[in-house]
Amino acid sequence: MNKREKLQFLFVFFADLISLACSFLFAWMLFGVWMRRAADLFDRQEVYQFAVLLLVAFLVTFLFFDQKKNIADRHIQDEFLISIKFNVVLLAVHALLLVVTKIPMMASRYMLIGTPLINLFMLPVGHEFLKKYLYHSKNNAKFATLTAILTTHDRAAAIIQDMNQNWSRKLHGLALLDAAPDEIGTQIQGVEIKADYGNFMEWLRREAVDEVYIDLPMDSGRSLMPYLKELESMGVTINLALPILERYGAKKTDDWKPQISDSLSHCAGSPVITMNGTHMSITDEILKRCLDIAGALVGCVLALIAMAMIAIPLKLESPGPLLFKQKRVGLNGRIFNIYKIRSMYVDAEARKAELMKHNEMNGLMFKMENDPRITRVGRFIRKTSLDELPQFFNVLMGDMSLVGTRPPTLDEYEHYKSHHKRRLSMKPGITGLWQVSGRSEIEDFEEVVRLDVQYIDEWSLWLDIKLLLRTVAVVFSRRGAE
Repeated sequence: MNKREKLQFLFVFFADLISLACSFLFAWMLFGVWMRRAADLFDRQEVYQFAVLLLVAFLVTFLFFDQKKNIADRHIQDEFLISIKFNVVLLAVHALLLVVTKIPMMASRYMLIGTPLINLFMLPVGHEFLKKYLYHSKNNAKFATLTAILTTHDRAAAIIQDMNQNWSRKLHGLALLDAAPDEIGTQIQGVEIKADYGNFMEWLRREAVDEVYIDLPMDSGRSLMPYLKELESMGVTINLALPILERYGAKKTDDWKPQISDSLSHCAGSPVITMNGTHMSITDEILKRCLDIAGALVGCVLALIAMAMIAIPLKLESPGPLLFKQKRVGLNGRIFNIYKIRSMYVDAEARKAELMKHNEMNGLMFKMENDPRITRVGRFIRKTSLDELPQFFNVLMGDMSLVGTRPPTLDEYEHYKSHHKRRLSMKPGITGLWQVSGRSEIEDFEEVVRLDVQYIDEWSLWLDIKLLLRTVAVVFSRRGAE
């Protein structure tokens, strides 16, 4: 599943679950009016059993249906057809479960028929409300897939028009390979032309982008290959139009009835193949996010306790704010504010330039032994990693994960090469493979990149758990802390 399919799966799941819950309640109220002795016929335990079996039937039925088709492309007639199929299967599965479990509810036949019958109309209504919500939230960068387009003048308008119908995409700019220099900064259908042939790769390296849509003439194939390799090294998703198959995207006629594979999507009439930089199933993403939320809730409590204890001695030594806020670069180039307990004097950022000659790292990161900008309290909280605790609020807000890659500063990001950006193809984390591998001993930025990319390629929930346990051991042993 791509990002849109994963988000749609979740949105549709909860929308359908809410529709079914409402249908169940309406059926209960309806038959409670029709059957004045309903309270006598339904005891509380039987209602609970009926509802639990209905939930099981819903889960089985929902997983039976293909959720990949974009919900925004479905008309109201399609919704009713889907609703009929869905509720017929739901009725059959629920009835089978009631027979197998032999629940002795005298009025179960009324609820058994009434619930899916009401849901027959509730489901399409719920989907229509979901479509409106998705359309109005499409500019929310946390929901949307940030998309860049690489194409030519003659194809741009149709692509933009098609993509604007997709709730899950937010267009971040357009690179026209045949653009004139004076066209940079102008717009096509509200989307700004950001680059031409001479600088489109430099723009893609710096832009916050989840995926790149490429639609170029067939004769561009060979010259495009080096750029495709570079884009792949950045970890972004590549959507590549296949002009040779354009006739397969055309409408079927009596003399031409092409069959297109389900593995291909379409945009502006052209078949599109998608190459993903990272591979996480929706189950993996849900489990990782649940782990993040559970850990963040505990971590936020610890952070509040630590801040209360550190505030007075820190402010006595160095007046200024308790928390240090800094802009960092997150998932695929998104900018967010990271929070730490302040461990340096308030003029630390201004003094960084004069200390760069003492940088002990080979590459883009800055590290200096006995950094004079660090306060005495700061050295203690860095040694014990207490300064990192407020990052649990970043995890709770969804900007970071418990385990991930190190989020770079804006200065570092400005000097990134293409393969460096690959480490941003997953959310940054409080800890990660680099942090538990002796961060103070690593003095080569390329080694940091290698460890971060290794984490992305080998990701699993068990790996996150192991890294969290190793982090606890590192913190208590104070190994690798600066």
